Amino acid sequence: MFNDHPDDARSEQQLQSSGWLVNCQEGLFLHIKPDASIQHAQFVVLSTFRWSPVLGNPVRQQSMPRHLGLEMWSNLQEIGWTSCSPPES
Repeated sequence: MFNDHPDDARSEQQLQSSGWLVNCQEGLFLHIKPDASIQHAQFVVLSTFRWSPVLGNPVRQQSMPRHLGLEMWSNLQEIGWTSCSPPES
């Protein structure tokens, strides 16, 4: 389920579709994906989920400019978040 930390090129590629990070210590998943409500794909949506057997509704959801989403992705990995496969719904 868990992968090695991606480099910047791989982070960029994941943000063009969708990506997941997990923080085992905090018991959280983060899903980042392009904001489908905006045509230019210059924004991403960040959804935070609690770690549970079944993925429920996000506990937090926000939209932000794509470049800030990429920066956040990299910063979270630097502090211990790990890229992962999507959890089961």
